[in-house]
Amino acid sequence: MSLSTTISRLVVGLLIFVFLSFPDLVFSQSLNESLRKNYSTISQIYIRDPYLNELLIQGMEKGIQGDYQGAIALFSKILQFSPSEVEAYYNRGIAYTRINNYQAAMADLTQALALNQTIPGLYIERAKVYLQLGNREEAIADIQKAKALLRQQGETGTSRYQEIDNLLN
Repeated sequence: MSLSTTISRLVVGLLIFVFLSFPDLVFSQSLNESLRKNYSTISQIYIRDPYLNELLIQGMEKGIQGDYQGAIALFSKILQFSPSEVEAYYNRGIAYTRINNYQAAMADLTQALALNQTIPGLYIERAKVYLQLGNREEAIADIQKAKALLRQQGETGTSRYQEIDNLLN
């Protein structure tokens, strides 16, 4: 695979992630600046194994197309090969959320957090699930953790930080 193809796939993967995580988001100048600022770290988000990374990208593409069952199947396949892939749990959790399977989403997001507690998006997505399940206290705890991580990572001016404030309204 050529370097330009790899970069294109990474950018597509990032866009898929953004659309899955923020479906109502209108791209603002601050988001565009944030994407440019974090472009050098995008490749670190994905799975290092090329085959599994390709499955992850295909799964995210299926999610964008609304084929959540297909996405879940691909993320599950990744986890069969490598049960410690945070991105697979994270994305499968989002897909489960889209089909209103909140218990499965909760299990995946909690497993992802057991593997990596430094990704604010994991806490944000789990807070959304907690709210769907009527557990406001746990949602607030996850929102507070996400906000603390975003502050530590210098992302207080981003749309993600603003999204958190809107979750409880």
